[in-house]
Amino acid sequence: MSTGEPSATSTRRTTAAVFLAGVSVFLVLYETQGLLPAIRGAYDIDAPTASLTVSATNVAMAVFLIPFSMLAPRIGHARQIAGGVVLAALLALLLPFMPSPELLIVVRFLQGVAIAAVPATAMAYLSLRLPAAALPGAIGVYIAGNTIGGLSSRLLTGLAAEILGWHGGLAFTAAVSLVFGVIVVWLLRHDLFTTTRAIAAREASATAAEPSTAKQSSAVESDTSAVADSVQPPRRAIIPLGSGLWRIYLTGFLCMIVFGGSFTMLGTRLQHDPWGLSEGAVALFFLIYLVGTLVTTYYGRLATKFSRTSLTLIGMVMALVGAGLTLVNSLPVIIIGMSLLTGGFFLGHTGASASASASRPGVDSTRSAAIYLTVYYLGTSLGAWLSAVLFTDFAWPGVVVMCMTSLLAVLILTLSGASIGFKKRS
Repeated sequence: MSTGEPSATSTRRTTAAVFLAGVSVFLVLYETQGLLPAIRGAYDIDAPTASLTVSATNVAMAVFLIPFSMLAPRIGHARQIAGGVVLAALLALLLPFMPSPELLIVVRFLQGVAIAAVPATAMAYLSLRLPAAALPGAIGVYIAGNTIGGLSSRLLTGLAAEILGWHGGLAFTAAVSLVFGVIVVWLLRHDLFTTTRAIAAREASATAAEPSTAKQSSAVESDTSAVADSVQPPRRAIIPLGSGLWRIYLTGFLCMIVFGGSFTMLGTRLQHDPWGLSEGAVALFFLIYLVGTLVTTYYGRLATKFSRTSLTLIGMVMALVGAGLTLVNSLPVIIIGMSLLTGGFFLGHTGASASASASRPGVDSTRSAAIYLTVYYLGTSLGAWLSAVLFTDFAWPGVVVMCMTSLLAVLILTLSGASIGFKKRS
């Protein structure tokens, strides 16, 4: 493998592997969300207990993101991604056979631990593996994979459960996830089965020959101790907050309050008067996620024409307009409003994700990306809880006020902070 810029084939293979890894783990992340009524009936438990099959997985993700970000340089980014994907799918295969709700919740927690291994290092792996010009687009493709996986997790499991029962629905989704996991292992085979000693030697040689390009070499496991002995990196903060990173973290947190909160309560609103939609009809509204897939896929092209600051500002304005439109009691207008809100959210989130994981002096990009995702998932939890409280007291307008307040806060953060570009990586 060349010590210079990765080939186009290598770049495509790496991007495809991380994309499928995102699809695979997010496919099993939300797999019980659409099956909560069936799970409640099968185990004779109440709704809060059944909901733990969803929340336990997300809590485990938030807790283990940073530890996995610290572990990745030691065991290899590619190995951690592949291991997390396969283990999450194998644990998913066990779910239909759990004899008690307690064991079901425990396995779901363990799934969250396995899933965390992928987002904790995926964006940093891309940052290490790809040239600077390809990074924004590749991260956009990875986030698109997360979106597709999250959408399919809700829809695919539910549709399969109608034919096979809830046990069969879970098993079907797990099987699909495992197939993707095997493909990921095959795509990452060059990094998985190269010895750490050989990778370290290759990276050390590349560093000695071309110090300015050492960070962009194709050796993923170059963060091992052998390389650390030969190349002394800048001193890195334990919790990176400099270079405007705290603004990036807060942007992701606030954006996810909006996205998580609005979609959490949208179904409840649509099941009330004047529509009274069924759960199946409400589930179709998750197809709006595809707007996010479109935005993240083309984000790389947009980033070559506009700065991250400009794209974030455009996204927040779009989301503000969309949130306002959802106040209109018309299903077509609500669909348009949620589509604008979704597109705006993904403009902000994709840019913030890329900025958090980009290399910069004195910052561990893997740890920075993990911190971003940790606060991002905390934003999901807070948004879901706060939107439920506001909906109970103030109906849908209360949720919209929460969304608009968070979006305005992101606008202020973006306007008051310096732009973080994608090309300034050294």
